[in-house]
Amino acid sequence: MTKHDKTPEIPCFTIPVLADMGDRQGTPVSGPLFRNFLIAKTDSKMEAFQFPCRIGAITIGICTAGESRILSNLREYTLTEGSMFVSTPQNILQVYSEHDFRCDVLAISPDFMRQIHINPQYLLPVLMVFGDQQCFPLSEANRSALHHLILQIETEMQVASGTHFTTEIISGLISATIYKIGDILTRRIEQCPPQEQPRRNRAETYFRQFMQLLSESFKTERSVAYYARRMCITPKYLTTLIKRISNKSVSEWIDEYVILEAKTLLKYSNMSIQEIAYHLNFPNQSFFGSYFKRNTGLSPSQYKQS
Repeated sequence: MTKHDKTPEIPCFTIPVLADMGDRQGTPVSGPLFRNFLIAKTDSKMEAFQFPCRIGAITIGICTAGESRILSNLREYTLTEGSMFVSTPQNILQVYSEHDFRCDVLAISPDFMRQIHINPQYLLPVLMVFGDQQCFPLSEANRSALHHLILQIETEMQVASGTHFTTEIISGLISATIYKIGDILTRRIEQCPPQEQPRRNRAETYFRQFMQLLSESFKTERSVAYYARRMCITPKYLTTLIKRISNKSVSEWIDEYVILEAKTLLKYSNMSIQEIAYHLNFPNQSFFGSYFKRNTGLSPSQYKQS
């Protein structure tokens, strides 16, 4: 892809689109339930993901051979054999892999989790806590357990459709796999806590709500008051809660999302700086330039050329 082939905006791949892009394992099970879940094996250099994109699902990759370099929100990770990578829908991803790279990939939408009676509210906070630990090695026992679960799902999906309980069997196996991954992530947090975690309960609920609102609205809304009003609490209370939960202020989270989007568009889209400013709801290019330089130390044009 040449400089002139850059995409105008960051694409977001849904699970049906991903299924069309590669060979889905076995015979897909009929019915709407499995349109929001994908299990696949990568056998290529994954050219479609070499430029920034989002995946509209919780995505889990387990490397089975070779290695791949992954950028998640412009932070670099190396996925090697026996390691796992986890990503939430709002993350901006790029993947650089060699021909010998092999990976089992699970893509799970929050809607699918609800359909099989798993509340995504329990898993999403675990994923958010990871921050800088999105990629980590699996123990031999966990590798083996996940391998057998994935193999069972693939085997059942290859069974001819029309068997009486195929959907129920596959749903149960997927539930077991999701819970196993949740257990691995929770134990990982307990063993390698990213920071001292206070008791969370209600504050966690507000944090999840804020992050959801932010991922939906950061391109148009940058005021703390807007998010506080949407959550029916005062700006001061929102700021206190978010700082306590994440060690970042509301303003810092907003700036992080806006700057990440701006950096990605400056580097990988064919939008002009003025178009990016309007796309991110700045009144003009000058205002956007001042905001960007205040947060990065570079002007948009300097960053674009760096």
